Amino acid sequence: MSVHDRNKALIAPLRTAFRQGDATAMRRAIFDLFAPDARIRLGHPFQDIAGPDDLWSRVYAPLLAAMPDLERREFIVMAGPRWGANSGDWVGLGGNVVGTFVAPWLGIPPARAPVFMRYHEYLRFEAGLVIEMEALWDIPQVMLQAGIWPMAPQLGVEWLCPGPADGLGVVTAPFDAETADRSVQIVWDMLHDLKQGDADTPGRGLGGHWHAHALWYGPTGLGTARGHDAIANRVFRQFREGLSDNARHLEDGVFFGDHNLVAFTGWPSGTATHSGDGFLGLAPSGRRITRRSLDFWRVEDGLVRECWVMVDMLDLYRQLGVDVFARMAALTGVREAA
Repeated sequence: MSVHDRNKALIAPLRTAFRQGDATAMRRAIFDLFAPDARIRLGHPFQDIAGPDDLWSRVYAPLLAAMPDLERREFIVMAGPRWGANSGDWVGLGGNVVGTFVAPWLGIPPARAPVFMRYHEYLRFEAGLVIEMEALWDIPQVMLQAGIWPMAPQLGVEWLCPGPADGLGVVTAPFDAETADRSVQIVWDMLHDLKQGDADTPGRGLGGHWHAHALWYGPTGLGTARGHDAIANRVFRQFREGLSDNARHLEDGVFFGDHNLVAFTGWPSGTATHSGDGFLGLAPSGRRITRRSLDFWRVEDGLVRECWVMVDMLDLYRQLGVDVFARMAALTGVREAA
């Protein structure tokens, strides 16, 4: 058994506890799995988390208070070494948190109905313990379901994203380094071609790399697009028209693959200047911004068939001078700090 197969086995108690919504088992699994000094980074408004105790008390306990029947359902579980590097073994998880939203959370009024929230989570293991975690939650997705929308209208479609169409997102087959490397190389080549695009070429990076009916599952605030034309014009165009000096830090990020799945994390994953119209529906601010993203791709017959993108939308708005939580408070009359 490879180290990557072992690492996926190590997270089994955590996955079981979160799927069953057992708070006692969830807390125990976190403390068993995470090193006491693990480096933990979440999106806005949580930011840096001081180890497993802080992760439980500041992040998960309040969420459970708002959604007592919370459960987590993964549609992707994969693992592999950091591609192109000599060290770093990672596990990637993607799925949805589901629960009945009965009490306020982060100032969001309860929907008093079941809600879902997509999450992407990357864990770095060393000697059987998680020593680093990066995670993003689609908090705006909960705002939308609660009937509060303090952000600009999105251009893509909003929906609960499905898992990989081949049904193999939770990888149980033994780790195959050759197949993993081949999948990562396909995504690497695509992203480098994508970097060459500009406002006049919104489709650059799609042809020859993406399936004609590819799905780009974006976070709430961007939405989902299907096919080259929609991905180019509903997603890529606003980035290319609204941002200049837009650089994706591929060489500094972490890529890892498992069979036909590829993961990428960058903290930040890119930098840009907000210099043009159209980006998130906001007038150009001239501000220099960073971008956090945790992404998954599924490769099929040498092409990208599906892509799950998670961007820290709340942090992007924050950097552009828009306090989404303050806007939400103005709509609801409730303000609650993370």
